[in-house]
Amino acid sequence: MKQHHAITLPALLALLTALSACGGGDDGDAPTQAPLANPTSGAYGWTLKASGSTSALKHGLSLVHPSLPDNEYVVEVASEAISDTRLVLRGTVNATQRNASDIQPHALVYIFGGDVRSVPMQANGSSPASQVKRSNTNSACRFVLAANDHAAPDNSRFIVSTGGADGLCGTSDDGRAEVRLSNSATLGYSVLTGDHPLDVARDPVTMAPRGWVYPRQVDLWYAAPGSNTITTRAAGTPAVTRVVASTFESALVEDGTQLSVLNFGSGNTVTEVGLGASLTAGTGWQLIGFDANAFYVYDGNPANTFNSPLRVLRITRINPSATQIATGTGLISVASMGNEVLYLTVFLPAGNQLVGLNKTGGLRFDTTYPITTKPSVQTGANGRHQRWLVTGVGSPNVTHTIDIVDENGVPLHTAAGGFPMGVAEASTENFNASESRTRFIYAQGFGARAFSGANLVSYDSLTDTVRVLGALPGPAEFGNDYVFANATGGPSSFGVGFATRSVAGSYQEQSARVFSYDLGAAGSIRTTTRR
Repeated sequence: MKQHHAITLPALLALLTALSACGGGDDGDAPTQAPLANPTSGAYGWTLKASGSTSALKHGLSLVHPSLPDNEYVVEVASEAISDTRLVLRGTVNATQRNASDIQPHALVYIFGGDVRSVPMQANGSSPASQVKRSNTNSACRFVLAANDHAAPDNSRFIVSTGGADGLCGTSDDGRAEVRLSNSATLGYSVLTGDHPLDVARDPVTMAPRGWVYPRQVDLWYAAPGSNTITTRAAGTPAVTRVVASTFESALVEDGTQLSVLNFGSGNTVTEVGLGASLTAGTGWQLIGFDANAFYVYDGNPANTFNSPLRVLRITRINPSATQIATGTGLISVASMGNEVLYLTVFLPAGNQLVGLNKTGGLRFDTTYPITTKPSVQTGANGRHQRWLVTGVGSPNVTHTIDIVDENGVPLHTAAGGFPMGVAEASTENFNASESRTRFIYAQGFGARAFSGANLVSYDSLTDTVRVLGALPGPAEFGNDYVFANATGGPSSFGVGFATRSVAGSYQEQSARVFSYDLGAAGSIRTTTRR
């Protein structure tokens, strides 16, 4: 199952830098009266509040509850950077249907100044800030793996990267640590030595996570000593170097010589099918997506250039075999999977392409754009997708347009000045597919002052319904300043966002506005007045 990152889109991070030298205006301080009460039931929504220099942002964390939308519950003030987040979800698992339904947020796990922390997302009458759990470390960098147990969310575990001997994140000596949720007052945190875990192993019968996949074995968490290891690669054979993708019953792995599929049966059984070096040799294979029938991958070797060969493979899950379904030239920068179509953004020396491929091969359509236009597609689970065109790149006149399209490329809705804000978490997760989300969140009217006064819009692909949720803060709150905003939503219809101004290269904490909305209700944006 695909991991969905909650930190802002890369394009949005690039925007932060672009706006770093802009701004100025009145102080526009937000209200600071304390919340009136703590709700006793139901789920909170959450948002990160960026502040400070765009070259060294810090983040606060706040929650809002739909029953008391005037109240902002501050969990963390912006004294450190929040480098990553993961939403722990709970739901009803149906192993026969291969899904989890009635999904609700259980906890938010986040890394605050190197310390992994969690806050409950279900209200219980107590202040959220008083219930924060800590791992009491200062070296965590990013979440690498997430083992979300929907049926028993307090059994969920994570792998984080850690700063190595140099004390820095993202360098060659980074280590790993395991984080464990529990009912105790702190988070479990164990520094790992030796080989790093590569992915999560799930129980093919219950769908629950049950262990970590390592280069030569699977280590099971709950099995008795002597039966808690499943050997996948014997000594003297190449070790697995990466897990490209995994499902509840299998893993697509690479070892530098070829791709293979590991199939996990009941108990401790595992079988491996090699896919051959003629099509699958090399490293850096990247997942486009998977469905009940196949994995779809492309050659993402980091040494590739605009002139490199382009390869896309379909790898069947039952009786695994690899078939090449696309070739060409170019650098694939974005790839996503629809119901019947795969979408690729391909960079070429003199232009860019948006490529659509039929999953089974055959039909292909290419749209070529000038080098100053960047196309991309964010797919959903219902045959409706968000196509984003950024034109005039490198000029003072950059424009953004979002089209919601079907798999024939027919536009169903167009948003001028469209800027993606995210995809709402799904209320039902399909374990047999890498994408379950069906609701897009975006700004319409993004322009010369970024998000200032733009409309926040939701598109529900299950009903083909567009809803204008309301206007983001603009001139009335922030004058002529540039405005940055973010928004998160799901798995329910409730969502929370944040907006602030840019002044002299910094995002202003005292000017920040926190707002909430209902993805299913037009005109539902409401700004908090107490915190």
